[in-house]
Amino acid sequence: MPDQNPVSLSATPATIMVQKPYYDLSGTVTMMERLLHESAVDGFEVQHIAEWKKENPPQDDVTGNRYTAWKKSPKYTVEEVAVFLEGLPVLSVHSNRDIGIYLCSTEEKKKKKGKDLICESLLLAEKVGAGVCVLHLWDTWKSHIDVPALQRYLDEVTVDYPGVKAAVENIPTHTKQTPYDLVKDFEWVTLDLRWAAMYDELDKFESAKARIVNVHVRGRLHHSRWVLTQAPFGVYEALKTIK
Repeated sequence: MPDQNPVSLSATPATIMVQKPYYDLSGTVTMMERLLHESAVDGFEVQHIAEWKKENPPQDDVTGNRYTAWKKSPKYTVEEVAVFLEGLPVLSVHSNRDIGIYLCSTEEKKKKKGKDLICESLLLAEKVGAGVCVLHLWDTWKSHIDVPALQRYLDEVTVDYPGVKAAVENIPTHTKQTPYDLVKDFEWVTLDLRWAAMYDELDKFESAKARIVNVHVRGRLHHSRWVLTQAPFGVYEALKTIK
């Protein structure tokens, strides 16, 4: 983490503040500009969402809601998204969430699609000046994940984007491996406190602290204090530990 520990807001769901759906890119920009005017945050994490891809609907769609959103959403290229975000402090880009689903497929065509999606998100991060790109690198529903193979795929594409840290997030799976076990050997890590709480693994990440470049905090307000649901530690306790 940078010495100044900047506070960043995930911009995509925050569009609710301006009564716009999460896939509304112009609404996202409006919300970002408003929060910057109020000096509420230092910058933003922008999701490179699958709803903007014209080729196919989101693969990570349990309820069918994302397919509905995909049909409604305008479609944008990486270059077009970058133009919308020009001049805004984007600290990180959250890559397309379908990447892991494609990479963990048994079909070579889909694996290539996954690597192409990594490249697109890294390119977007590069174009908007974000130093970090967050990756969901595996299919959470798989009972077996070939981590060395995923590492090879990542190495193949990141070499062309030396200015962006590809930070693998500790998302849970249906394997016997815990999220920490899966991410511990990657070069850069995004630590999500919700998943660390679920597995009570926060202390384990001390061994990877030099490689943690992004921290996700998702909580709720309770009497003007942020709290985590069903967690063995509190938000402020966790942030103090990380700092």
